[in-house]
Amino acid sequence: MPSLLARFAENVFWMARYLERAESLARIIDASYTYARGRELGPETLELADIYGEGDGFSEADKLGETALEYYILDRDNLTSIASAVASAQQNARSVRHLTSTEFWTQLNIFHNYMVSLTPKDVSLDERSRVCAQIKLHCQMIEGIAEGTLLRGEAWRFYQLGKYIERADQTTRMLDIGYRQLSGGYDEAMVSVRWNILLRSVAGYHAYRSRHPANSYASDVAAFLLYDREFARAVALCIDKVSETLRAVETLHGDSRSQALESIRREIEFTMSTGPGKVTLSKLQSFVDDLQACLGRLSNEIGKAYFS
Repeated sequence: MPSLLARFAENVFWMARYLERAESLARIIDASYTYARGRELGPETLELADIYGEGDGFSEADKLGETALEYYILDRDNLTSIASAVASAQQNARSVRHLTSTEFWTQLNIFHNYMVSLTPKDVSLDERSRVCAQIKLHCQMIEGIAEGTLLRGEAWRFYQLGKYIERADQTTRMLDIGYRQLSGGYDEAMVSVRWNILLRSVAGYHAYRSRHPANSYASDVAAFLLYDREFARAVALCIDKVSETLRAVETLHGDSRSQALESIRREIEFTMSTGPGKVTLSKLQSFVDDLQACLGRLSNEIGKAYFS
């Protein structure tokens, strides 16, 4: 790379992904457990362990209880936990300290120290909402500081790539597990609860209601989370941002582009061109699975093209 060392580009890319992942998981935990209120067990919250493919490792009680909260918030040995994500973000940020602002580095360290200070008692069922709110606030403060202080150079572009790839991935994960469980034959009241969990877990409830004030329909929610480009976490918006940023990076490098990277980028755009009207519920799971696989390959090809 002519102006930014490959390892620094990789550090910035993964720093952004880990921070986005931490906020996303905090939202998922908060939304899921809110609707369990006081119940020891309820089917509407069982998706937490399933989102990251770890459902078989938990008993039904563990999935809802403090065991899961500790595992997904505090356990740094769990690579999908919030504590692990924040520690990894800080480690990557340390390597690119010279590319970030003092405010950014300070706030990230405050966040990291906050996570280190938490104890199992702090993430009990009663305290869960308060802790998740603090985690989301820390992530949003860091994102705001990044927006206001980071130079719009190569480092910024790799930060954007990491953020939007992770955001699209998290939205597809929630769609995948949400619709898999919504097809379980629940009564109308339970389905309504699950709509709320799904939308709130991606911070989309109020935005969705501005589009659909009355009833919730599966096709409407799917179309909104996949294609509404005015919603910050919609997959289509994230893919647009990734494509735009990749073109900017390629321009900086003399329009040289990896054929494999361009191929997978086009494949994702083609997949998304299906349009909201043609993504039926019967096809949604395979559609989302294809998107997740494409996003994984896109991340790998970015690594091969720019981080090797």
